[in-house]
Amino acid sequence: MSFVTWPYPFFLAGVVATYWALPLKGRWWLLLLSSYGFYAAWDPRFLALLLSSTAIDYFCGRALVDERRPFRHVLVATTLPALWLVICRFIHSTFPSLTGLPQIESSMILVAAMLPILFLPTYQWLWKWTTSKRRQAFLVVSVGSNLGALGFFKYFNFFADSLRQLFHATGNSAQWDLPSIVLPVAISFYTFQSISYAVDIARGQAQPAREFVLFAAYLAFFPQLIAGPIERVGRFLPQFETARTWTREHLHQGLLLLLMGWFKKVFVADNCALLANHVFDPKTPIDASWAILGALAFTFQIYGDFSGYTDLARGSARLLGIELSSNFRFPYSAQGPSDFWQRWHRTLSSWFRDYLYIPLGGNRCSVSRQLVNLWIVMLLAGLWHGANWNFLLWGGYHAALLTLYRVSPPLLRFENTRSFWGGWAATLLMFLLTVLGWVLFRCTSLAQLGHWFGAFGGATNPIDAAVRRPALWLVLHVAPLLVLQWATRRDQDERSNAHWPWPMRGLAYVALALLLVASSSQDQEFLYFQF
Repeated sequence: MSFVTWPYPFFLAGVVATYWALPLKGRWWLLLLSSYGFYAAWDPRFLALLLSSTAIDYFCGRALVDERRPFRHVLVATTLPALWLVICRFIHSTFPSLTGLPQIESSMILVAAMLPILFLPTYQWLWKWTTSKRRQAFLVVSVGSNLGALGFFKYFNFFADSLRQLFHATGNSAQWDLPSIVLPVAISFYTFQSISYAVDIARGQAQPAREFVLFAAYLAFFPQLIAGPIERVGRFLPQFETARTWTREHLHQGLLLLLMGWFKKVFVADNCALLANHVFDPKTPIDASWAILGALAFTFQIYGDFSGYTDLARGSARLLGIELSSNFRFPYSAQGPSDFWQRWHRTLSSWFRDYLYIPLGGNRCSVSRQLVNLWIVMLLAGLWHGANWNFLLWGGYHAALLTLYRVSPPLLRFENTRSFWGGWAATLLMFLLTVLGWVLFRCTSLAQLGHWFGAFGGATNPIDAAVRRPALWLVLHVAPLLVLQWATRRDQDERSNAHWPWPMRGLAYVALALLLVASSSQDQEFLYFQF
């Protein structure tokens, strides 16, 4: 199920109506079951991986505060993934049309689901260790199991295929066959959230969930399960632990965010995607004008797509009285690369800062070491987006920009300028650099990247009628977003309209709704679902 499919509003309305009628623990169970149903709509077998992370991280979290749970509780929780796969296997054999993945996928997921069962003897054994070593060991088990699952499902074939190509390049033979591994939806997001859960508890910055069902609902919360925001336990978990009361503000803010998210996704992103997909298709002959148009189209597509998803997630959660983090703060108005990463995908940027960059030494070391840390973080951030060389290239490109701005005093002053015209110039330069970065991100192969750059080698007519009409199409679908951002520039949040008079707000809502209904694009899945 996706936010832009027709069943979702009915699903959300049913969950919201039931949620507010239940007591606190009933709400936990409702969120857990509805989240699992929402996730299982892609493929129910992938729930085994989510159950594995839930079981291991819950008991590791309790162990990090020296609380040992009864063995029968550990036994029941750790056998749930395998039990679920048995049920899925039965359904698959009885109703094969209900699942579409090859059978080998079930075998691989079964291996991952066995991790909690292997955790059973480990859990018992580690309690014999001294307190400090035991805590360190449980932290390693939690983080290692999450990274292990993420690494296998997301990167195994990438590195194995790269190694095979390296063997062929050196004249050696590598004839092994690689398994077909399908990337489980949301694994990049919930594993990172689960890692931060264990690390924050180990650091003494948060307390673990007191009940298993509470932690399971926290980790699988359906509005942000698939593509974030990546929440922190200290801010997010307490919102589940207290029984909130209904207010009209929940409805107003929730619906406003939903309207904003659907507008960004359906009207802006999906219409820009029509141009971007055409230009970045290797079969499409393009010149410089088309190449620039496609790059700009993808620039606004990815913002509308991911920012729209975040607004839909925040709006859905707000209807349940839960606040999710804001992931974007007008990133295309950034004056430099550091400013950009404080505005774009902020929960991921802060995750890499707090759990990788600072532990590596951060800024508390020599300049050369700072740059090494920065390159490590950005290359891993690029690789996090997908097992492909273009994402690694994109991460390296942004690492180079950060390095260049950091070691060049004129550029550093340019990024931090406070003058009006200097600020506009810095923003324009960073926007152009960002657009080029999105070209690297969008091209899935070096051949496709060469196809785009090759467009600048031939003659072009920028006022050609064949380019004018798609350029007008792009302007028509981006201009409303830019107008909205200009009107909400004070707080740099498109939904920030509390200072507007009510008639103006009403007109804005009607205009957004009309643009949404009038959109002629075909529904497309969210880009970040593939990461």
